[in-house]
Amino acid sequence: MARGIVTRSEPEGAQTGAAVDDEATPVQARRRRAWPWIVVALLTVLVGGVTVGAFAMQFWSEAQRARAAVERAAVGIEALRDDLGDADEAQLLAATDEIQANVTLAVRTVDGPLWDLASRVPFIGQNVDAVRRVTHAVDVLVERALAPGLQFLSATDFDDLTLDGGGIDLEPFRQVQSSIPEIAAAFADAQAIVAPIDTATLLPEVSDSISDIVSFIDLATPALGVAETYLPTLLDMAGSGGTKTYLLIFQNNAEIRATGGNPAASMIVTLTDGKLGYVDQASSQTFYDAGTQDDVYVALPAETSGLYLATLAKHSQDYTFTPDFPTTAQLFQALWTHTTGATFDGVVSIDPVVLSYMLAVAGPVTLGTGEQLTADNAVSVLLRDAYERYPEGRDSDQFFADAAKQVFAHLTTSTWDPLQMLEALKKGAAEQRVNLAFVDPEAQALAVELGVDGALASDTTTQTQVGIYLNDSSVGKLEYHLTTSIIATCDAAARTITTTMTLANGIGDNIRSNYTLGLRNGRFGLPRTTMMLDVLFFAPPGAHITDTVPAVGDVARWERSGVEKGNTAVSKTVFVGKGETVTTAFTVALPPGDLAPLRLRHTPTATATSVTIDPSCAALFPAAG
Repeated sequence: MARGIVTRSEPEGAQTGAAVDDEATPVQARRRRAWPWIVVALLTVLVGGVTVGAFAMQFWSEAQRARAAVERAAVGIEALRDDLGDADEAQLLAATDEIQANVTLAVRTVDGPLWDLASRVPFIGQNVDAVRRVTHAVDVLVERALAPGLQFLSATDFDDLTLDGGGIDLEPFRQVQSSIPEIAAAFADAQAIVAPIDTATLLPEVSDSISDIVSFIDLATPALGVAETYLPTLLDMAGSGGTKTYLLIFQNNAEIRATGGNPAASMIVTLTDGKLGYVDQASSQTFYDAGTQDDVYVALPAETSGLYLATLAKHSQDYTFTPDFPTTAQLFQALWTHTTGATFDGVVSIDPVVLSYMLAVAGPVTLGTGEQLTADNAVSVLLRDAYERYPEGRDSDQFFADAAKQVFAHLTTSTWDPLQMLEALKKGAAEQRVNLAFVDPEAQALAVELGVDGALASDTTTQTQVGIYLNDSSVGKLEYHLTTSIIATCDAAARTITTTMTLANGIGDNIRSNYTLGLRNGRFGLPRTTMMLDVLFFAPPGAHITDTVPAVGDVARWERSGVEKGNTAVSKTVFVGKGETVTTAFTVALPPGDLAPLRLRHTPTATATSVTIDPSCAALFPAAG
C-alpha cells in the first residue's frame, strides 16, 4: 500500500536514538537492546551494597518496572520500523502512542524518590545518575524526534533506496527539510543531558550498557547539524533547482602527482533533479589537438610556481603537481573555457582505487573490448595492464575513454544501493582519494566541512596541516609499483614534528611497455625501471622546515623551494631503483601557542599507505574532534 504521513495532534513524538537507527544495522539494533539492561547491572550492585531490606526490595520492584517498560518500548520501535511499509496511519499512530507511554513510565520510575536517594550513595550514585540521564535523553528523542522521523521514513524506505535509471528521487529529501531542525534540536538537547556522564567512573556493567547510546548520540548530533545546515545545498548540488554541470577528472596513480596522479582523462556530467547525464569527455590529447595545451591561463605567484616544474600551469596532465586541489580546479576551468567555452559548477576528482570501491557496490562492467572491469581487477587493468596492451599513448587514451564511458553508463543505468555507494566514497575520501571544488560558496563550505576540499590550509585555526607529496619526474607509469608508508614523530620540548616516508619500488621483470618505463631516465644514466620522484615537504602556516632527508636531492639543479597559500615548502628529487627502498623525511619547527589538531596529508598511491602518528605527538596536538 502507499505510505501515509503520520500526524499527531499532541506534541511531536520523537524517535528515540533507536528512531535514528530505523536503518536497522546490526550495531544499531544492539544499541536498542543494550540499554534496558543497565538497570539489571545496577541492581546487582545496589542489592549487594544496601543493607535496608525494604529499600532494596522497593528499588528492585521499581527497577524491574522501568526495565520492562523500556524493553516494551524497544520492541515497539523495532516492530514499528518493520511495519512502516505495511501499516496504515491508525496502526502507526497507535504504535507510537504505546512507545511513548512506555518511555514515559520508565522516566517516571527513575525520577522517583528512591532513585534520588540512590543517586547520593557514594560510588553507587554516579551509576544511578548515568542510568537516569540516559533514560531522560531517550525520552527527549522519543518525544521530539519520532514523529518527524516517521514522516520522512514513510516517504522513503532506506532499505529499498536504490539508484535506478540514472538518479534518485529528491522529493522525500525536499519534504524532510522542515523536519531536520526539529530532529537536530532534539539530539542536541539529548547530548546536553548525557554530556556530564563520565563512563570511566562507572561500573563496567553500567558503562558497557550505556556507552553505545551515549556514543550514538554524540555521533548523530553533529551529523544532524551538518544535515540541517547543508541539506538545501546538497539538493541544489543535485540539480533540484536546475541543472548543474560538473567536470569529473580521473587521476592516474601510475604516473603519480601530489593529489593522486596524471589527470589525463576527464568527463563532463550533469545533475538534473537527481538524475545524472553525460555531456562530453576528453584526454590531454584533446587539448593538444585543439592547440590550447601549452598556454598559461592562470598566473600563479612566482613563489608558488617556483616549487614545481615549469609545466604545472601549461600542461593539463601536470595540473595536479600542486597539492592544492582548488588550484587544480581553477586550472581546468580555465582550460575548458578557452577550449570549448564550457564552464562548471564544480570539479570532482577520483582515482582507479575509488572506482574499484564503486564497482564493489554497482557490480562489474563490460568494456568495449569484451572484458569485465571488476572491483578486484580495476586498478591493475587501468594502471598496469592497459600500457602493456596499448604501448602507444593514443591507443591507451582510447581504451581509458571507453572504460570511463562504459563505467558511467553502467553507474547510471544499473540498480545499486546509494547508501552503500556513499560508504564506498567515504572510504576513498578517508584515503585522500576524493577531492571536490565548487563555484558556489555554500557547496564549497560543505566540501570543507566533509574534509574533501583537498585544499592547503591557509592558517592553523581548525587544523595543523603537515604534508608530504610525490610528483613523477621520470615521465612514465612506474608508480603503479610504488608502495609507501609514513610515520610522524614529535619532540614536544623542541616543538618539532618529523615526518618520514619510506618509498619502495616493486616493479617486476615482466614490464616491457615503453609508455610505462621512464622516458627521462636515460638523460641521467638511470635504468628505465628507476622511479624519479620529486618529494614535496609542506610545513603549516607559521612554521618552517629545519631539516630534510636527503639534505640535497639526487638532481641538485632541481632543488626547489617556495610558499603556497602561506605554506612554506621544499622539493627534493630522489631516485628509487628497482627493488630498492628509499627513506625521506623532514622536520618542521612549529609556531608558538596552542595548535589545532594535526592533519597529515599525503599522496594516495595505487595501494594503501600506512600512516602512523606516534604517541609523542599527543603532547603538541589535541585529538581531532
